[in-house]
This record gives sequence, C-alpha cells and structure tokens, in this order.
Amino acid sequence: MASQEEAKQFLLKAWDAVWVPGLATLSELYAEDAVVLGFSPPKQQTWSGIDNIRVHFKEIQPIVGSTALKITNLDIVNDGSAFYATWEDVFEVKIPGRERLMDQRGIIHCVRKDGKVGIWTMYEDPTPFVEMAINRPFGLPPA
Repeated sequence: MASQEEAKQFLLKAWDAVWVPGLATLSELYAEDAVVLGFSPPKQQTWSGIDNIRVHFKEIQPIVGSTALKITNLDIVNDGSAFYATWEDVFEVKIPGRERLMDQRGIIHCVRKDGKVGIWTMYEDPTPFVEMAINRPFGLPPA
C-alpha cells in the first residue's frame, strides 16, 4: 500500500509530466493505453492512449501552463492503486493580450496500472474560466 507521501509524490510527478516542454517523462509515468478525462462543466473531454495525450498537451502548453500545483487533501483507495485528491494550482494563461495568472482548483481521481497512470480524471472548478470570459470575451481584442 502506498503511503500518503508516496501517493502525493506520484500525483505531483504525473501532473508535472504533462507540463514539461517536450513531455520527456510522459512515457515513464503514463501507461501506453492510459486515459485522461477532463471535466470542466459543461464540457467533458477524453484522450485515450499515450499518443493522443501527448498531442493534447503539446497543443495546450503554448496556451496555458501549471505553475504551482498543491495537493490539499488525499485519499488512498484499493490498497494504493487509486487516489482521490483535491488540488489547487496557479495557471499561467499565455494567450497574447490576455496573459494572466489564474487560480484554479478541483479534484483528481487517478487509477494506477502497473505502477503508472492508467486513468487520470480531472474535475476543474469552471469559475475562473467564466470570470475570464466575462471580463474579456475571447472574441474581442484586449482593451
């Protein structure tokens, strides 16, 4: 069974792997048939297989990046093969004219497969995205 610290370090490394330029450590931490699900109401997206996960994160890295993930609560289930965690982060929005730091929070559910990420489900609080859209709609040039 994984300890709290081992589980936390695993989640932090798995999170960091998708934000590292070039995604150099992705294969070390994600199974070939891994599935990443993202829920940011009202939208749900799913990426199946490490190649699709790699493509997705290479596409969004120039737009947004993680700067300071913090695991705020962690539950270990199924003898350490799965984790539920609440998280907070500061995302760096890199859209020209709309650059900013954005506080974000949510829940992660991670299921390990052979010591790697098998399923990564991320639930995001949509509030910061809604506030950003209201304050500066994406279709309008910056003020």
